[in-house]
Amino acid sequence: MLKIFIPAYNEENVIEKTIIDISSLLSKISNDYKLYLIDDGSTDNTGIIGSSMKLKNFFYIKCNGPSRRENLVQSMIKHSNDGDIVCFMDADRSTGEDAIKNAVNSIKKGYDIVIGSRYVKGSKIKRKSDRLFISKIFNAFVRFFYGSKINDHECGFKFFKADVLKVLVKDMGINYQRKMFWDSEMLIRAQRKNFSILEVPVFWVEGPKSSLSFSKELPMIWYMLKFWFVKL
Repeated sequence: MLKIFIPAYNEENVIEKTIIDISSLLSKISNDYKLYLIDDGSTDNTGIIGSSMKLKNFFYIKCNGPSRRENLVQSMIKHSNDGDIVCFMDADRSTGEDAIKNAVNSIKKGYDIVIGSRYVKGSKIKRKSDRLFISKIFNAFVRFFYGSKINDHECGFKFFKADVLKVLVKDMGINYQRKMFWDSEMLIRAQRKNFSILEVPVFWVEGPKSSLSFSKELPMIWYMLKFWFVKL
């Protein structure tokens, strides 16, 4: 079964259209799917909108934990079974949903993980120059210091075989210091476990709420340094 998880925090302006559009697309791709909205403790009307939507195979889940990424992956683990294809993608639809079909087919062909990439041939990206620069520096850093072969670790569009995701999440454990390094660490661990990973080009438009707070991400720097010495 195909299961798509949409994490959302204060997305009242876009969430209804996002869910309707993705639900419509999924119905064309598969008869065997479920779509989940993971509400990360929104303080606007995201929860009201999400919980009131009545669509086939759509489910609303409310979370209030300290880490949005941990909320997401724990929900993915809880609501998936071995043999499922599971995915998370951004609520602001910064990634074109047409890539879903490509990713699903690639998993079915044998890949363990398929991720959207803004930096491979065929991708199209619309992003502020300063954010683009920071993103490329970060990805270069991860490749250099951790030996990763991935071009884009942070794109919010990732597909997994459910059993592979469970192995990686168990291996990582819970540590709220990792912040936005969560995706990168998972892909580093996946490569060291020799899971097969495919990067697929995406059409990616930076969402209007896209932002980066260096003060909030400071604990991640220390975590990344410690992780460098971890023997996997």
